[in-house]
Amino acid sequence: MTDKAIEPLVPKEGLHVLHLFYKIEHGQWQLATAEEQRQAMTRLSQLVGEIRATPSTQLLIFSMVSPKADIGFMLLTPDLHAANRFEKRLTLSLGPDVLTPVYSYLSLTEQSEYTSSDEELAANLAAEGAVKPGTPEFDAKMDEIRARMAKYKKDKLYPNLPDWPVFCFYPMSKR
Repeated sequence: MTDKAIEPLVPKEGLHVLHLFYKIEHGQWQLATAEEQRQAMTRLSQLVGEIRATPSTQLLIFSMVSPKADIGFMLLTPDLHAANRFEKRLTLSLGPDVLTPVYSYLSLTEQSEYTSSDEELAANLAAEGAVKPGTPEFDAKMDEIRARMAKYKKDKLYPNLPDWPVFCFYPMSKR
């Protein structure tokens, strides 16, 4: 075994998205003194700031609307090792046995399987008949479409998500 640092585990494109859901063990939390609770909340706040200051990383925090969990985190980051480290620290941030993981999953941001090729976009534009292929107007319109599609791809692979105050589970199946 070498002393070499672990290489980042980064997807070819996009981000790792770690969804973490916890129950707050209120009985355990109440065993802490007011000072210990204040220190724990400060630790959590500092950790949130550290995670959010990590390049290309987002952390969203939610109040959960369901009895399945009390608090949820969504961590988006390019490095799976960093996601793992942050997850372990979040779990322990309020002290041992205060946050109990009830559900988690890992996903990746990805380009839509329904993205059209450049040839398909040109064929659709030609079929509309508003501009003729091979003209400067057609080329300008294609440049506009390409720019819009590049932005769409970037937004899908590297989203900038807004803060949401609440989150809830809902049944979903791709079958």
